[in-house]
Amino acid sequence: MGAQSASFKTISKQFAKYVVPSVIGMVVQALYTVLDGIVVGQGIGEIGLAAINIVFPLGMIVIALAMLISVGGANVYSFYKGQGEAAKANNIFCQCLTLSAVAGAVLALAGFAFREPLALFAGANEALLPSATAYLKWLAPFSLFQMIVCCLSIFVRNDDAPRLVMIATVTGAVINAILDVVFILILHYGIEVAAMTNGIGMLIELAFYATHFAGKKGMLQIRKPVFRFADMKRVFGNGFATFLMEFSLPAVTFSFNLAIIRTVGTLGVTAYSIVGYVCAVVNMVLIGVTHGAQPLMSFSHGQGDKKAFFHAYRLGVRTNIIIPVIVVGLCFTFSEGIVSLFRSDNPELTALTSRMLQLYPLAHIAIGVTLMNVLYFQTTERNTFSAVISFLRCIGFIQVFLLLSVYLFDGKGLYLAFFSGELCHLVISQIFVKRTKRLEDMAVQTQRFLNKGDRKGERESDIPFKDFTD
Repeated sequence: MGAQSASFKTISKQFAKYVVPSVIGMVVQALYTVLDGIVVGQGIGEIGLAAINIVFPLGMIVIALAMLISVGGANVYSFYKGQGEAAKANNIFCQCLTLSAVAGAVLALAGFAFREPLALFAGANEALLPSATAYLKWLAPFSLFQMIVCCLSIFVRNDDAPRLVMIATVTGAVINAILDVVFILILHYGIEVAAMTNGIGMLIELAFYATHFAGKKGMLQIRKPVFRFADMKRVFGNGFATFLMEFSLPAVTFSFNLAIIRTVGTLGVTAYSIVGYVCAVVNMVLIGVTHGAQPLMSFSHGQGDKKAFFHAYRLGVRTNIIIPVIVVGLCFTFSEGIVSLFRSDNPELTALTSRMLQLYPLAHIAIGVTLMNVLYFQTTERNTFSAVISFLRCIGFIQVFLLLSVYLFDGKGLYLAFFSGELCHLVISQIFVKRTKRLEDMAVQTQRFLNKGDRKGERESDIPFKDFTD
């Protein structure tokens, strides 16, 4: 019992080592996002806020693709690292970095060339199209750096350098925020500058990650990759759920934008953009916890340490419940004060946004646990379960509840559609987790029985799910 407690204490320290810097970096990045919204709202106006919210899903698609490659690769990288296969692990990194750069270049060119059709597709109306197109003009070219920075941040964290990732993220966000204040509030530049300063922040992050390789501080080394189809298949299989999870945010935003424009109008999109900025804080914290827990869970899976794996998983679940409960309470209590930070001269906007802010963030209580459940399936490479849950978060229950609200109830309950849908996802993911654990226990018991018997041959094909500790 003492040895087990000591082991759990060590895991808890490792959890804090990875999760705390990850959460701090994400929180600072989220606070910058909020400050960016405040600066745009105060310096450019309601049209600027609404235009950025319209374009937001397009930027999130880039992040979703980056996560597909990076998180999927990091899971495989840490698995090989746990098994002591350093060369295989590093080649996974090199393949993912190269693929990220190529994909980023394609997205940058396509986004710049087709910025106006993309803005129209995202839902921009006649009033929002000029600002949305101007923002995309500068946002799109930085897609290349977005892909590379995302890849490096996740792999460097898995290379035992979570503090460097935190410092890079915080520094980039702080300088980004300072530039926003100077160029928009003081010098009164337009919406294009908001995109340009965001790109500058990425370049600063990239410079920090370069020091990790220049100083040879970890196991990772940038080398010419040896591409293997089996590796990429495994990377995409592991990362597909994360891609869908990241894609769920622009999918939900896109769905709500269309529903709000239909029922409320442009003012509703502005209100939703303010709520989106606030929810970005709690969302980034939840992502920070899962990103911090991922290296521990992947490494424990590679080592076959089931107790360490589940202890890290449970710590992540508890953390992802406590944080959104606190944030939801703050949003409910101080909704009008929060709204006034963005825009205080429109009573109708304040009332609409305050009501939305009291209801919409409730969903994050369910989201936190769902994210950890998806991570559980990803790190144990049960990709079907993680993909199903993630797909439903993109196109599924939320859209069903939105359609019911718009067409049957004339927009009533619109802002609770998010919570209702995410609650369904939580229930389904919990059912999958319970089922998987039960089958794992059955597999372990069956294997023990076979080991005790006269038959010594392999019988893994008779076991529904192979225990990942084998």
